[in-house]
Amino acid sequence: MSRLHLSVLQLHLFSLFLCTLVVADPVITDGLVAYWSFDKDTISGGVFKDLSDVGQDAKIVGVIKTVKGKFGDAARFDGNQNNYIQGAKNLEVFKKKPTKSISVEGWIIDEGFIEWGGYVVCAQDNGSFEKGWVFGTNNQVSFAVSTDDPDDGDGVLTYVKPAKNPDRGEWFHIAGTYDGGTIKLYINGEVVAENKNHKGDINYPKAKDGNGENDAELVIGQYRDKNEFFPHTGLIDEIKIYDRALSEAEVNHNMKASGLSVDIRNKLTTRWAKVKKLHI
Repeated sequence: MSRLHLSVLQLHLFSLFLCTLVVADPVITDGLVAYWSFDKDTISGGVFKDLSDVGQDAKIVGVIKTVKGKFGDAARFDGNQNNYIQGAKNLEVFKKKPTKSISVEGWIIDEGFIEWGGYVVCAQDNGSFEKGWVFGTNNQVSFAVSTDDPDDGDGVLTYVKPAKNPDRGEWFHIAGTYDGGTIKLYINGEVVAENKNHKGDINYPKAKDGNGENDAELVIGQYRDKNEFFPHTGLIDEIKIYDRALSEAEVNHNMKASGLSVDIRNKLTTRWAKVKKLHI
């Protein structure tokens, strides 16, 4: 084959790569404070790299395996309380933690829908002491946020739940949002429950409370607070945390999206290098 024909073929292949990259649906980055894809190539030194600009890398505690996910790879949790992912060991090192509003979302396979389950949790819920937020299960998939109002002095977590759980063992997309006045729960892009009784900033544990429950971990794959450990059994993929409430349209966008558009330039360079090495 002549060099001219080879060059034309190379350009055609490169244009195909370019089109693939350009039309790919990137994740919304406005307000993004943590994004873990759980792809194998994001693991380094025993942590899952945070793909957002914040750098909230998540430490693997125990044994976490990666398997085929909804997009790329996913983290598999085996129901062992010693195996989970720690996004932040305490509130002080939780970088840019959401305070006025929040969105948490991801793709989940749940094998149990247990009473106190955690997909992503940053909370203390010990008796009447209820502070932080819980993205997981309370027999049903749920999202709970403790806020300035109502507050009985120890905080109040209200679990927003759907009428029916997704199918056990099947992928579903879940998102929870709080905009300072309304808590919403989405399943597969649709609002399935909401609560308008909460107002004000997110009520996190604080040392001045004087109750000993003065901190919280950011944990993935387990409901975990001061004295309780309820591990997830199933898969978790594409977890994202925002410091604002996503709209319904944005939740639906992210449900179909993966990766960040800022990666395109690096990918183009890599793809072009591979194209130039083609042999026919």
